[in-house]
Amino acid sequence: MGYWNSSYLEVLYYVLGWIAFCAWAICFYPQVILNFRRKSVVGLNFDFAVLNLTKHTCYLVYNASLFFSSTVQRQYRQKFGFDQMIPVAANDVAFSIHAVLLTVLTLCQIAIYDRGNQKVSKASIAIILTALFSAAVCVFVAMPSHSWLWLVSCFNTLQVVMTTIKYIPQAVFNFRRKSTIGFSIGYILLDFVGSTTSFFQMTVESIDQRSWMNFYGNIGKIMLSVVSLFFDILFMLQHFVLYPSKSSVISPTTNAEDKASLLETSDHHPHPDDEIHKWGRGIQFIWRCYTMFWDGLHLPHGPSVSTLNVVGLNFDFLMLNLTKHSSYLIYNASLFFSSAVQRQYRKKYGLDEMIPVAANDVAFSIHAVLLTAFTLFQVVIYDRGNQKVSRPCIAIVSVAWLSAAICVFVALPRHSWLWLVSCFSTIQVVMTVIKYIPQAILNFQRKSTVGFSIGNILLDFLGGVTNYCQMAVQSIDQNSWVNFYGNIGKTLISLVSIFFDILFMVQHYVLYPSKKTATSPTPDVVTEEQSRDIEAR
Repeated sequence: MGYWNSSYLEVLYYVLGWIAFCAWAICFYPQVILNFRRKSVVGLNFDFAVLNLTKHTCYLVYNASLFFSSTVQRQYRQKFGFDQMIPVAANDVAFSIHAVLLTVLTLCQIAIYDRGNQKVSKASIAIILTALFSAAVCVFVAMPSHSWLWLVSCFNTLQVVMTTIKYIPQAVFNFRRKSTIGFSIGYILLDFVGSTTSFFQMTVESIDQRSWMNFYGNIGKIMLSVVSLFFDILFMLQHFVLYPSKSSVISPTTNAEDKASLLETSDHHPHPDDEIHKWGRGIQFIWRCYTMFWDGLHLPHGPSVSTLNVVGLNFDFLMLNLTKHSSYLIYNASLFFSSAVQRQYRKKYGLDEMIPVAANDVAFSIHAVLLTAFTLFQVVIYDRGNQKVSRPCIAIVSVAWLSAAICVFVALPRHSWLWLVSCFSTIQVVMTVIKYIPQAILNFQRKSTVGFSIGNILLDFLGGVTNYCQMAVQSIDQNSWVNFYGNIGKTLISLVSIFFDILFMVQHYVLYPSKKTATSPTPDVVTEEQSRDIEAR
Protein backbone atom coordinates (compact mmCIF):
# COMPACT_ATOMS: atom_id res chain seq x y z
CA MET A 1 0.00 0.00 0.00
CA GLY A 2 1.27 3.49 -0.91
CA TYR A 3 1.74 6.22 1.68
CA TRP A 4 1.94 9.99 1.48
CA ASN A 5 5.42 11.51 1.54
CA SER A 6 4.19 15.02 2.38
CA SER A 7 1.43 15.70 4.87
CA TYR A 8 0.84 19.12 3.27
CA LEU A 9 0.26 17.58 -0.14
CA GLU A 10 -2.03 15.01 1.47
CA VAL A 11 -4.16 17.77 2.99
CA LEU A 12 -4.18 19.66 -0.32
CA TYR A 13 -5.18 16.46 -2.14
CA TYR A 14 -8.23 15.92 0.06
CA VAL A 15 -9.19 19.61 0.00
CA LEU A 16 -9.12 19.65 -3.81
CA GLY A 17 -11.03 16.37 -3.90
CA TRP A 18 -13.85 17.66 -1.76
CA ILE A 19 -13.97 20.97 -3.65
CA ALA A 20 -14.42 18.98 -6.84
CA PHE A 21 -17.04 16.84 -5.15
CA CYS A 22 -18.98 19.86 -3.88
CA ALA A 23 -18.83 21.62 -7.25
CA TRP A 24 -19.89 18.50 -9.15
CA ALA A 25 -22.54 17.67 -6.58
CA ILE A 26 -24.06 21.14 -6.54
CA CYS A 27 -23.90 21.46 -10.33
CA PHE A 28 -26.93 19.20 -10.73
CA TYR A 29 -29.18 21.45 -8.64
CA PRO A 30 -29.41 24.53 -10.90
CA GLN A 31 -31.02 22.46 -13.66
CA VAL A 32 -33.36 20.71 -11.21
CA ILE A 33 -34.37 24.05 -9.66
CA LEU A 34 -34.83 25.64 -13.09
CA ASN A 35 -37.10 22.80 -14.18
CA PHE A 36 -39.09 23.07 -10.95
CA ARG A 37 -39.60 26.83 -11.25
CA ARG A 38 -40.67 26.66 -14.89
CA LYS A 39 -42.67 23.43 -14.43
CA SER A 40 -41.17 22.60 -17.80
CA VAL A 41 -38.15 20.80 -19.23
CA VAL A 42 -38.40 22.43 -22.66
CA GLY A 43 -34.86 23.40 -23.71
CA LEU A 44 -33.15 20.54 -21.86
CA ASN A 45 -32.13 17.93 -24.42
CA PHE A 46 -33.46 14.52 -23.37
CA ASP A 47 -30.64 12.67 -25.13
CA PHE A 48 -28.21 14.50 -22.88
CA ALA A 49 -30.19 13.46 -19.79
CA VAL A 50 -30.38 9.74 -20.57
CA LEU A 51 -26.75 9.54 -21.77
CA ASN A 52 -25.73 11.31 -18.58
CA LEU A 53 -27.51 8.69 -16.47
CA THR A 54 -25.76 5.87 -18.33
CA LYS A 55 -22.43 7.60 -17.89
CA HIS A 56 -22.76 8.20 -14.15
CA THR A 57 -24.07 4.68 -13.53
CA CYS A 58 -20.99 3.18 -15.21
CA TYR A 59 -18.76 5.57 -13.29
CA LEU A 60 -20.38 4.53 -10.01
CA VAL A 61 -19.72 0.86 -10.76
CA TYR A 62 -16.08 1.67 -11.52
CA ASN A 63 -15.46 3.87 -8.46
CA ALA A 64 -17.31 1.65 -5.98
CA SER A 65 -15.51 -1.48 -7.21
CA LEU A 66 -12.03 0.05 -6.96
CA PHE A 67 -12.74 1.63 -3.58
CA PHE A 68 -14.61 -1.18 -1.79
CA SER A 69 -13.44 -4.44 -3.37
CA SER A 70 -10.16 -5.81 -2.00
CA THR A 71 -10.06 -8.26 -4.90
CA VAL A 72 -10.11 -5.48 -7.50
CA GLN A 73 -7.54 -3.54 -5.48
CA ARG A 74 -5.24 -6.58 -5.34
CA GLN A 75 -5.49 -7.07 -9.10
CA TYR A 76 -4.81 -3.36 -9.60
CA ARG A 77 -1.60 -3.50 -7.54
CA GLN A 78 -0.50 -6.69 -9.26
CA LYS A 79 -0.77 -4.85 -12.57
CA PHE A 80 0.58 -1.41 -11.67
CA GLY A 81 2.77 -2.10 -8.61
CA PHE A 82 2.18 -2.87 -4.93
CA ASP A 83 3.50 0.55 -3.88
CA GLN A 84 0.86 2.36 -5.91
CA MET A 85 -2.10 4.06 -4.27
CA ILE A 86 -5.61 3.19 -5.45
CA PRO A 87 -6.63 6.09 -7.77
CA VAL A 88 -10.14 6.39 -6.35
CA ALA A 89 -10.92 8.37 -3.19
CA ALA A 90 -14.00 8.50 -0.97
CA ASN A 91 -15.17 11.73 -2.62
CA ASP A 92 -15.18 9.96 -6.01
CA VAL A 93 -17.59 7.34 -4.69
CA ALA A 94 -19.74 9.95 -2.94
CA PHE A 95 -19.90 12.02 -6.13
CA SER A 96 -20.95 9.02 -8.24
CA ILE A 97 -23.77 8.05 -5.88
CA HIS A 98 -25.03 11.62 -5.71
CA ALA A 99 -24.77 12.06 -9.49
CA VAL A 100 -26.88 8.99 -10.21
CA LEU A 101 -29.57 10.12 -7.76
CA LEU A 102 -29.80 13.66 -9.14
CA THR A 103 -29.80 12.46 -12.75
CA VAL A 104 -32.66 10.09 -11.95
CA LEU A 105 -34.48 13.04 -10.34
CA THR A 106 -34.02 15.03 -13.56
CA LEU A 107 -35.52 12.14 -15.53
CA CYS A 108 -38.47 12.16 -13.12
CA GLN A 109 -38.95 15.84 -13.89
CA ILE A 110 -38.93 14.99 -17.60
CA ALA A 111 -41.65 12.45 -16.91
CA ILE A 112 -43.92 14.78 -14.92
CA TYR A 113 -43.29 18.30 -16.34
CA ASP A 114 -44.26 19.89 -19.65
CA ARG A 115 -41.85 18.78 -22.37
CA GLY A 116 -43.44 20.20 -25.52
CA ASN A 117 -42.86 17.84 -28.40
CA GLN A 118 -39.33 16.93 -27.35
CA LYS A 119 -38.45 13.27 -27.08
CA VAL A 120 -35.51 10.91 -26.75
CA SER A 121 -34.04 10.26 -30.19
CA LYS A 122 -33.73 6.81 -31.71
CA ALA A 123 -29.97 7.27 -32.00
CA SER A 124 -29.67 7.90 -28.26
CA ILE A 125 -31.78 4.85 -27.39
CA ALA A 126 -29.63 2.71 -29.72
CA ILE A 127 -26.41 3.99 -28.08
CA ILE A 128 -27.69 3.28 -24.57
CA LEU A 129 -28.93 -0.21 -25.42
CA THR A 130 -25.59 -0.98 -27.09
CA ALA A 131 -23.70 0.23 -24.01
CA LEU A 132 -25.83 -1.81 -21.61
CA PHE A 133 -25.62 -4.91 -23.79
CA SER A 134 -21.83 -4.53 -23.99
CA ALA A 135 -21.64 -4.23 -20.21
CA ALA A 136 -23.70 -7.39 -19.76
CA VAL A 137 -21.46 -9.29 -22.18
CA CYS A 138 -18.35 -8.11 -20.29
CA VAL A 139 -19.82 -9.38 -17.02
CA PHE A 140 -20.27 -12.89 -18.38
CA VAL A 141 -16.83 -12.84 -20.04
CA ALA A 142 -15.13 -11.81 -16.79
CA MET A 143 -16.88 -14.30 -14.50
CA PRO A 144 -15.04 -17.54 -15.48
CA SER A 145 -11.53 -16.05 -15.11
CA HIS A 146 -12.44 -13.64 -12.27
CA SER A 147 -11.01 -10.73 -14.28
CA TRP A 148 -12.63 -8.12 -12.09
CA LEU A 149 -10.12 -5.35 -12.80
CA TRP A 150 -10.68 -5.81 -16.52
CA LEU A 151 -14.44 -5.76 -15.93
CA VAL A 152 -14.46 -2.48 -14.00
CA SER A 153 -12.10 -1.06 -16.64
CA CYS A 154 -14.79 -1.88 -19.21
CA PHE A 155 -17.30 0.14 -17.19
CA ASN A 156 -14.71 2.89 -17.00
CA THR A 157 -14.36 2.82 -20.78
CA LEU A 158 -18.14 3.05 -21.14
CA GLN A 159 -18.32 6.10 -18.91
CA VAL A 160 -15.51 7.77 -20.88
CA VAL A 161 -17.40 7.12 -24.13
CA MET A 162 -20.63 8.43 -22.61
CA THR A 163 -18.80 11.53 -21.32
CA THR A 164 -17.41 12.15 -24.80
CA ILE A 165 -20.77 11.98 -26.57
CA LYS A 166 -23.31 13.03 -23.93
CA TYR A 167 -22.73 16.77 -24.41
CA ILE A 168 -23.03 16.65 -28.22
CA PRO A 169 -26.88 16.49 -28.40
CA GLN A 170 -27.25 19.52 -26.10
CA ALA A 171 -24.59 21.51 -27.98
CA VAL A 172 -26.25 20.73 -31.33
CA PHE A 173 -29.67 21.51 -29.83
CA ASN A 174 -28.45 24.93 -28.66
CA PHE A 175 -26.93 25.60 -32.09
CA ARG A 176 -30.16 24.76 -33.94
CA ARG A 177 -32.28 26.87 -31.60
CA LYS A 178 -29.68 29.68 -31.42
CA SER A 179 -30.51 29.77 -27.71
CA THR A 180 -29.54 28.22 -24.38
CA ILE A 181 -32.88 28.97 -22.68
CA GLY A 182 -33.98 25.99 -20.60
CA PHE A 183 -30.43 24.67 -20.10
CA SER A 184 -28.90 25.96 -16.87
CA ILE A 185 -25.54 27.72 -17.19
CA GLY A 186 -25.05 27.14 -13.47
CA TYR A 187 -24.60 23.43 -14.23
CA ILE A 188 -21.80 24.28 -16.67
CA LEU A 189 -19.95 26.74 -14.42
CA LEU A 190 -19.89 24.34 -11.48
CA ASP A 191 -18.93 21.42 -13.72
CA PHE A 192 -16.00 23.52 -14.98
CA VAL A 193 -14.82 24.12 -11.41
CA GLY A 194 -15.16 20.42 -10.57
CA SER A 195 -13.22 19.25 -13.64
CA THR A 196 -10.40 21.73 -13.00
CA THR A 197 -9.95 20.85 -9.32
CA SER A 198 -10.21 17.11 -10.05
CA PHE A 199 -7.37 17.43 -12.54
CA PHE A 200 -5.26 19.34 -10.00
CA GLN A 201 -6.06 16.71 -7.35
CA MET A 202 -4.54 13.95 -9.47
CA THR A 203 -1.52 16.16 -10.23
CA VAL A 204 -0.89 16.68 -6.48
CA GLU A 205 -0.97 12.92 -5.87
CA SER A 206 1.45 12.27 -8.74
CA ILE A 207 3.89 14.94 -7.45
CA ASP A 208 3.83 13.41 -3.96
CA GLN A 209 4.32 9.85 -5.22
CA ARG A 210 6.92 10.94 -7.83
CA SER A 211 5.06 8.84 -10.35
CA TRP A 212 2.61 9.64 -13.14
CA MET A 213 1.14 6.15 -12.91
CA ASN A 214 -1.87 7.81 -11.30
CA PHE A 215 -2.75 9.34 -14.68
CA TYR A 216 -2.45 6.39 -17.04
CA GLY A 217 -3.61 3.99 -14.31
CA ASN A 218 -6.88 5.96 -14.15
CA ILE A 219 -7.28 7.19 -17.70
CA GLY A 220 -11.04 7.43 -17.21
CA LYS A 221 -10.71 10.23 -14.68
CA ILE A 222 -8.26 12.07 -16.96
CA MET A 223 -10.59 11.84 -19.94
CA LEU A 224 -13.49 12.90 -17.74
CA SER A 225 -11.71 16.13 -16.80
CA VAL A 226 -10.35 16.99 -20.25
CA VAL A 227 -13.56 16.28 -22.20
CA SER A 228 -15.72 18.02 -19.60
CA LEU A 229 -13.50 21.11 -19.70
CA PHE A 230 -13.74 21.28 -23.50
CA PHE A 231 -17.53 21.11 -23.58
CA ASP A 232 -17.92 23.41 -20.57
CA ILE A 233 -15.96 26.09 -22.44
CA LEU A 234 -18.10 25.47 -25.54
CA PHE A 235 -21.34 25.88 -23.57
CA MET A 236 -20.05 29.06 -21.91
CA LEU A 237 -19.26 30.48 -25.35
CA GLN A 238 -22.76 29.58 -26.54
CA HIS A 239 -24.41 31.12 -23.49
CA PHE A 240 -22.38 34.32 -23.02
CA VAL A 241 -21.04 35.07 -26.53
CA LEU A 242 -22.96 33.35 -29.35
CA TYR A 243 -26.53 33.26 -27.99
CA PRO A 244 -26.72 35.68 -25.04
CA SER A 245 -30.14 35.78 -23.38
CA LYS A 246 -32.06 39.04 -23.41
CA SER A 247 -34.00 40.22 -20.39
CA SER A 248 -37.15 40.19 -22.44
CA VAL A 249 -36.88 36.52 -23.33
CA ILE A 250 -35.73 35.01 -20.08
CA SER A 251 -39.11 33.42 -19.65
CA PRO A 252 -39.80 30.76 -22.27
CA THR A 253 -43.32 32.06 -22.78
CA THR A 254 -42.65 35.79 -23.38
CA ASN A 255 -41.70 35.50 -27.02
CA ALA A 256 -43.65 33.37 -29.50
CA GLU A 257 -40.65 32.89 -31.78
CA ASP A 258 -38.40 31.80 -28.90
CA LYS A 259 -41.11 29.50 -27.61
CA ALA A 260 -41.45 27.91 -31.02
CA SER A 261 -37.71 27.34 -31.15
CA LEU A 262 -37.77 25.84 -27.69
CA LEU A 263 -40.43 23.38 -28.71
CA GLU A 264 -38.39 21.98 -31.57
CA THR A 265 -37.66 18.28 -31.22
CA SER A 266 -34.13 17.06 -30.68
CA ASP A 267 -34.51 14.45 -33.43
CA HIS A 268 -34.94 16.34 -36.70
CA HIS A 269 -36.46 14.39 -39.56
CA PRO A 270 -38.84 15.35 -42.38
CA HIS A 271 -41.67 13.44 -40.73
CA PRO A 272 -40.59 12.63 -37.15
CA ASP A 273 -44.00 11.48 -35.95
CA ASP A 274 -44.38 9.02 -38.80
CA GLU A 275 -40.88 7.65 -38.29
CA ILE A 276 -41.27 7.28 -34.53
CA HIS A 277 -44.66 5.61 -34.83
CA LYS A 278 -43.30 3.14 -37.37
CA TRP A 279 -40.39 2.33 -35.08
CA GLY A 280 -42.62 2.17 -32.02
CA ARG A 281 -45.14 -0.13 -33.71
CA GLY A 282 -42.29 -2.50 -34.57
CA ILE A 283 -41.17 -2.70 -30.93
CA GLN A 284 -44.73 -3.07 -29.70
CA PHE A 285 -45.40 -5.86 -32.21
CA ILE A 286 -42.29 -7.79 -31.14
CA TRP A 287 -43.16 -7.31 -27.47
CA ARG A 288 -46.74 -8.43 -28.13
CA CYS A 289 -45.53 -11.61 -29.81
CA TYR A 290 -43.27 -12.28 -26.82
CA THR A 291 -46.00 -11.77 -24.24
CA MET A 292 -48.85 -13.35 -26.21
CA PHE A 293 -48.48 -16.68 -24.44
CA TRP A 294 -48.40 -15.10 -20.98
CA ASP A 295 -51.42 -12.95 -21.75
CA GLY A 296 -53.54 -16.01 -22.49
CA LEU A 297 -52.89 -16.14 -26.26
CA HIS A 298 -55.07 -13.12 -27.04
CA LEU A 299 -54.47 -9.37 -27.17
CA PRO A 300 -57.75 -7.59 -26.41
CA HIS A 301 -57.00 -6.63 -22.81
CA GLY A 302 -53.67 -4.88 -23.52
CA PRO A 303 -52.89 -1.44 -24.88
CA SER A 304 -53.41 -1.08 -28.61
CA VAL A 305 -50.26 -1.50 -30.68
CA SER A 306 -51.11 1.66 -32.55
CA THR A 307 -51.59 3.88 -29.49
CA LEU A 308 -48.01 3.72 -28.17
CA ASN A 309 -48.95 4.57 -24.57
CA VAL A 310 -48.11 3.57 -21.02
CA VAL A 311 -51.56 4.43 -19.63
CA GLY A 312 -52.49 1.87 -16.99
CA LEU A 313 -48.94 1.30 -15.75
CA ASN A 314 -48.55 3.01 -12.39
CA PHE A 315 -45.45 5.25 -12.45
CA ASP A 316 -45.00 4.99 -8.68
CA PHE A 317 -44.67 1.23 -9.09
CA LEU A 318 -42.03 1.79 -11.75
CA MET A 319 -39.92 4.24 -9.72
CA LEU A 320 -40.08 2.09 -6.58
CA ASN A 321 -39.19 -0.96 -8.67
CA LEU A 322 -36.09 0.74 -10.05
CA THR A 323 -34.97 1.72 -6.55
CA LYS A 324 -35.60 -1.81 -5.34
CA HIS A 325 -33.67 -3.55 -8.11
CA SER A 326 -30.78 -1.08 -7.90
CA SER A 327 -30.41 -1.76 -4.16
CA TYR A 328 -30.69 -5.50 -4.75
CA LEU A 329 -27.98 -5.33 -7.44
CA ILE A 330 -25.61 -3.58 -5.04
CA TYR A 331 -26.29 -6.23 -2.40
CA ASN A 332 -25.88 -9.22 -4.72
CA ALA A 333 -22.82 -7.89 -6.55
CA SER A 334 -21.08 -7.01 -3.28
CA LEU A 335 -21.64 -10.42 -1.70
CA PHE A 336 -20.70 -12.28 -4.89
CA PHE A 337 -17.65 -10.29 -6.05
CA SER A 338 -16.12 -8.69 -2.94
CA SER A 339 -13.79 -10.92 -0.93
CA ALA A 340 -13.86 -8.38 1.92
CA VAL A 341 -17.65 -8.68 2.26
CA GLN A 342 -17.45 -12.46 1.98
CA ARG A 343 -14.79 -12.58 4.69
CA GLN A 344 -16.94 -10.51 7.04
CA TYR A 345 -19.95 -12.70 6.24
CA ARG A 346 -18.11 -15.93 7.13
CA LYS A 347 -16.68 -14.31 10.24
CA LYS A 348 -20.22 -13.52 11.40
CA TYR A 349 -22.04 -16.71 10.36
CA GLY A 350 -19.26 -19.32 10.28
CA LEU A 351 -16.29 -20.11 8.06
CA ASP A 352 -17.97 -23.25 6.69
CA GLU A 353 -21.06 -21.38 5.48
CA MET A 354 -21.67 -20.86 1.77
CA ILE A 355 -22.21 -17.35 0.45
CA PRO A 356 -26.01 -17.05 -0.03
CA VAL A 357 -25.73 -15.31 -3.41
CA ALA A 358 -25.27 -17.25 -6.65
CA ALA A 359 -24.30 -16.12 -10.14
CA ASN A 360 -27.93 -16.22 -11.27
CA ASP A 361 -28.83 -13.71 -8.53
CA VAL A 362 -26.28 -11.22 -9.90
CA ALA A 363 -27.40 -11.85 -13.49
CA PHE A 364 -31.04 -11.33 -12.51
CA SER A 365 -30.28 -8.06 -10.74
CA ILE A 366 -28.36 -6.64 -13.70
CA HIS A 367 -31.10 -7.69 -16.11
CA ALA A 368 -33.84 -6.29 -13.85
CA VAL A 369 -32.18 -2.87 -13.58
CA LEU A 370 -31.68 -2.69 -17.35
CA LEU A 371 -35.27 -3.64 -18.18
CA THR A 372 -36.75 -1.35 -15.53
CA ALA A 373 -34.65 1.52 -16.90
CA PHE A 374 -35.89 0.67 -20.40
CA THR A 375 -39.49 0.83 -19.15
CA LEU A 376 -38.69 4.24 -17.69
CA PHE A 377 -37.53 5.36 -21.13
CA GLN A 378 -40.86 4.17 -22.54
CA VAL A 379 -42.64 6.33 -19.96
CA VAL A 380 -40.60 9.29 -21.19
CA ILE A 381 -41.23 8.79 -24.91
CA TYR A 382 -44.76 7.30 -25.06
CA ASP A 383 -48.17 8.82 -24.37
CA ARG A 384 -48.93 8.70 -20.65
CA GLY A 385 -52.28 10.46 -20.46
CA ASN A 386 -52.52 12.51 -17.27
CA GLN A 387 -50.56 10.04 -15.15
CA LYS A 388 -47.49 11.18 -13.24
CA VAL A 389 -45.21 10.17 -10.40
CA SER A 390 -46.82 11.07 -7.09
CA ARG A 391 -45.15 13.26 -4.50
CA PRO A 392 -45.22 10.54 -1.80
CA CYS A 393 -43.35 8.24 -4.20
CA ILE A 394 -40.72 10.90 -4.93
CA ALA A 395 -40.35 11.46 -1.18
CA ILE A 396 -39.96 7.71 -0.50
CA VAL A 397 -37.32 7.27 -3.21
CA SER A 398 -35.42 10.37 -2.05
CA VAL A 399 -35.43 9.19 1.57
CA ALA A 400 -34.26 5.71 0.51
CA TRP A 401 -31.24 6.99 -1.41
CA LEU A 402 -30.42 9.62 1.20
CA SER A 403 -30.41 6.84 3.82
CA ALA A 404 -28.14 4.77 1.59
CA ALA A 405 -25.72 7.68 1.24
CA ILE A 406 -25.65 8.17 5.01
CA CYS A 407 -24.95 4.45 5.49
CA VAL A 408 -22.00 4.69 3.09
CA PHE A 409 -20.38 7.46 5.13
CA VAL A 410 -21.11 5.64 8.41
CA ALA A 411 -19.50 2.42 7.11
CA LEU A 412 -16.39 4.07 5.65
CA PRO A 413 -14.37 4.70 8.86
CA ARG A 414 -14.88 1.16 10.25
CA HIS A 415 -14.91 -0.68 6.90
CA SER A 416 -18.21 -2.28 7.90
CA TRP A 417 -18.94 -3.52 4.40
CA LEU A 418 -21.22 -6.39 5.40
CA TRP A 419 -23.35 -4.02 7.45
CA LEU A 420 -23.44 -1.58 4.51
CA VAL A 421 -24.63 -4.16 1.96
CA SER A 422 -27.15 -5.36 4.55
CA CYS A 423 -28.52 -1.80 4.59
CA PHE A 424 -29.02 -1.99 0.82
CA SER A 425 -30.72 -5.35 1.33
CA THR A 426 -33.04 -3.73 3.86
CA ILE A 427 -33.86 -0.94 1.39
CA GLN A 428 -34.72 -3.43 -1.34
CA VAL A 429 -36.93 -5.38 1.07
CA VAL A 430 -38.78 -2.20 2.05
CA MET A 431 -39.17 -1.25 -1.63
CA THR A 432 -40.45 -4.76 -2.40
CA VAL A 433 -43.06 -4.49 0.34
CA ILE A 434 -44.44 -1.15 -0.83
CA LYS A 435 -43.76 -1.09 -4.60
CA TYR A 436 -46.79 -3.22 -5.52
CA ILE A 437 -49.24 -1.17 -3.44
CA PRO A 438 -49.68 1.76 -5.91
CA GLN A 439 -50.39 -0.60 -8.81
CA ALA A 440 -52.83 -2.67 -6.74
CA ILE A 441 -54.68 0.50 -5.68
CA LEU A 442 -54.74 1.81 -9.26
CA ASN A 443 -56.26 -1.48 -10.45
CA PHE A 444 -58.86 -1.26 -7.67
CA GLN A 445 -59.76 2.36 -8.47
CA ARG A 446 -60.06 1.63 -12.20
CA LYS A 447 -61.73 -1.77 -11.64
CA SER A 448 -59.43 -2.96 -14.42
CA THR A 449 -55.93 -4.34 -15.07
CA VAL A 450 -55.75 -3.02 -18.64
CA GLY A 451 -52.26 -1.63 -19.34
CA PHE A 452 -50.57 -3.77 -16.67
CA SER A 453 -49.21 -7.01 -18.15
CA ILE A 454 -50.33 -10.21 -16.44
CA GLY A 455 -47.30 -11.86 -18.05
CA ASN A 456 -45.12 -9.86 -15.67
CA ILE A 457 -47.04 -11.31 -12.72
CA LEU A 458 -47.08 -14.92 -13.90
CA LEU A 459 -43.35 -14.94 -14.55
CA ASP A 460 -42.66 -13.08 -11.29
CA PHE A 461 -44.71 -15.68 -9.43
CA LEU A 462 -42.68 -18.47 -11.05
CA GLY A 463 -39.44 -16.66 -10.18
CA GLY A 464 -40.48 -16.11 -6.55
CA VAL A 465 -41.40 -19.75 -6.03
CA THR A 466 -38.26 -21.16 -7.67
CA ASN A 467 -36.07 -18.64 -5.84
CA TYR A 468 -37.50 -19.81 -2.53
CA CYS A 469 -37.00 -23.47 -3.51
CA GLN A 470 -33.40 -22.73 -4.52
CA MET A 471 -32.60 -21.45 -1.04
CA ALA A 472 -34.35 -24.45 0.55
CA VAL A 473 -32.24 -26.85 -1.54
CA GLN A 474 -29.03 -25.16 -0.43
CA SER A 475 -30.11 -25.21 3.23
CA ILE A 476 -31.02 -28.92 3.08
CA ASP A 477 -27.65 -29.76 1.55
CA GLN A 478 -25.73 -27.77 4.16
CA ASN A 479 -27.87 -28.97 7.09
CA SER A 480 -28.15 -25.33 8.14
CA TRP A 481 -30.88 -22.72 7.80
CA VAL A 482 -28.45 -19.83 8.17
CA ASN A 483 -28.92 -19.39 4.43
CA PHE A 484 -32.38 -17.96 5.19
CA TYR A 485 -31.68 -15.65 8.11
CA GLY A 486 -28.21 -14.83 6.75
CA ASN A 487 -29.91 -13.58 3.58
CA ILE A 488 -33.20 -12.34 4.98
CA GLY A 489 -33.61 -10.00 2.03
CA LYS A 490 -33.84 -12.84 -0.46
CA THR A 491 -36.28 -14.72 1.80
CA LEU A 492 -38.61 -11.76 2.22
CA ILE A 493 -38.48 -10.81 -1.45
CA SER A 494 -39.82 -14.27 -2.32
CA LEU A 495 -42.64 -14.24 0.24
CA VAL A 496 -43.78 -10.66 -0.45
CA SER A 497 -43.59 -11.13 -4.23
CA ILE A 498 -45.65 -14.32 -4.06
CA PHE A 499 -48.32 -12.59 -1.94
CA PHE A 500 -48.76 -9.66 -4.32
CA ASP A 501 -48.53 -11.90 -7.40
CA ILE A 502 -51.48 -13.88 -6.08
CA LEU A 503 -53.35 -10.61 -5.40
CA PHE A 504 -52.75 -9.37 -8.96
CA MET A 505 -53.84 -12.72 -10.43
CA VAL A 506 -57.04 -12.52 -8.41
CA GLN A 507 -57.62 -8.97 -9.69
CA HIS A 508 -56.94 -9.95 -13.30
CA TYR A 509 -58.78 -13.26 -13.55
CA VAL A 510 -61.49 -13.01 -10.84
CA LEU A 511 -62.32 -9.44 -9.80
CA TYR A 512 -61.74 -7.50 -13.02
CA PRO A 513 -61.62 -9.99 -15.91
CA SER A 514 -60.92 -8.38 -19.26
CA LYS A 515 -63.53 -8.42 -21.98
CA LYS A 516 -62.85 -8.45 -25.69
CA THR A 517 -63.91 -4.83 -25.84
CA ALA A 518 -61.53 -3.80 -23.11
CA THR A 519 -61.99 -0.37 -21.68
CA SER A 520 -59.25 2.18 -21.16
CA PRO A 521 -58.52 3.63 -17.72
CA THR A 522 -60.71 6.69 -18.29
CA PRO A 523 -63.99 7.15 -20.17
CA ASP A 524 -62.51 10.03 -22.18
CA VAL A 525 -59.64 7.90 -23.39
CA VAL A 526 -62.06 5.10 -24.28
CA THR A 527 -64.07 7.41 -26.49
CA GLU A 528 -60.98 8.79 -28.20
CA GLU A 529 -59.45 5.37 -28.83
CA GLN A 530 -62.70 3.92 -30.12
CA SER A 531 -63.21 6.89 -32.43
CA ARG A 532 -59.69 6.45 -33.79
CA ASP A 533 -60.37 2.79 -34.48
CA ILE A 534 -63.64 3.64 -36.29
CA GLU A 535 -61.90 6.28 -38.41
CA ALA A 536 -59.06 3.87 -39.24
CA ARG A 537 -61.56 1.27 -40.43
